[in-house]
Amino acid sequence: MLKSSLTDKAHQHIKEWIVRYHLKPGARLHVSDLAHALHMSQTPVREALSMLEKEHLIEREPQKGYRVGALSMQEIEDLYDLRIALEVLAVRQAARRMSAAARKRLSAILSEFGRFLKSDRKQRILQRGQDFHVVILEASGNSSLAEIGRAILDRIWVIQNINLLTTDHLSEAHPQHLKILEALERGDAKKAAILMEKHLTQAKAYVLSRLKNGDDILSRMMQAPLMERKRAHDQRREGRNAPKNNNPKT
Repeated sequence: MLKSSLTDKAHQHIKEWIVRYHLKPGARLHVSDLAHALHMSQTPVREALSMLEKEHLIEREPQKGYRVGALSMQEIEDLYDLRIALEVLAVRQAARRMSAAARKRLSAILSEFGRFLKSDRKQRILQRGQDFHVVILEASGNSSLAEIGRAILDRIWVIQNINLLTTDHLSEAHPQHLKILEALERGDAKKAAILMEKHLTQAKAYVLSRLKNGDDILSRMMQAPLMERKRAHDQRREGRNAPKNNNPKT
């Protein structure tokens, strides 16, 4: 297999582990361990980690290596605001440019979404939910918008996975998706944009309300790495500011 193919494989697997919370926010990433798990040499793993750093899914600390990124409340809110702006523009453009094949694809995705809801297959529902939004981004016909939108979705999906797997909020998204699709099929750009903004604004409000509740499992899972980082920072600062003993030895 070519090196680039191995790098792509490593990138895909590590990214999926992050998004699905198998690699938790704040977790250290050791090249040797990842290479062993992926049954490949360390070179493509290092290249994959470099790619993930550029995508803001992991962070690199000098002399310490990589770790999975942990988002602050403000960063999460900003990402949702950016997502809303991008996807409202995308759905408006898609209403005018969407092909018959894309409309058929969206309809099939939502049919599967509905079937998975009845059987409570949450992981499948999550994937179809993301597919729905990705198809609209791509159907906008705006390649730059689609590329940026997918990158934002990847960063948000870490939160969305935990959010939706730890709540019964899933069923509320389905009728909203169906209404968006109806507007797209009519070519009604204004209505599609209004519905998309409402859909994503409600999702943002729900996630933020859970994150602000310290007793909520989503808040505990997402905020713990930030609290650990803050404690480590405070300890380092206290160490630097501690008075030095300059008394000569006797």
